[in-house]
Amino acid sequence: MRKTKKISICAVLSALGVVILYLGSFIEVLDMSVACIASLIIMFCVAELGYAAALSVYAVISIISFLILPSKWVAVFFVFFFGLMPITKSLYEKTGAVLSWILKIATFNATLFGFYFVSSALGFFENNEITLILFAVVFIAANFVFVLTDILYGRLYTIYELKYRSRIRKFLK
Repeated sequence: MRKTKKISICAVLSALGVVILYLGSFIEVLDMSVACIASLIIMFCVAELGYAAALSVYAVISIISFLILPSKWVAVFFVFFFGLMPITKSLYEKTGAVLSWILKIATFNATLFGFYFVSSALGFFENNEITLILFAVVFIAANFVFVLTDILYGRLYTIYELKYRSRIRKFLK
């Protein structure tokens, strides 16, 4: 694939990701859902264009989302949790089943703790006992959602690879 065509595809995918996040930012209930859907674009980039293209699309979507979205929470969910997940998933799964799960869960929890500490340092959360209890509950629920999302990504990738990849590759040549 020519470099200019690859850049054009990355630009279109970045724009699509921003549009998906933008639409989700109007309805606050869809924050996590649209961030997860937009991350499927990153999964496609990893599969078809490589890690460098996926990282660049992730960076463009992240920066533009923080600049233009009315609700920044959608961008936060994409940047901190769902956007990098397809990239790390693909990298970690090359290490084997057990080690990949350890790495994926460790990366997710490190991101979750980092998000909590940065947010509390910026004053988004009060540091009291109730906040710590709520964080513990959210921490457990988030890990459960993470595992389910990882399984979903794996199954969606398998469906893509078996049914659609050969058809789409014709257009990418």
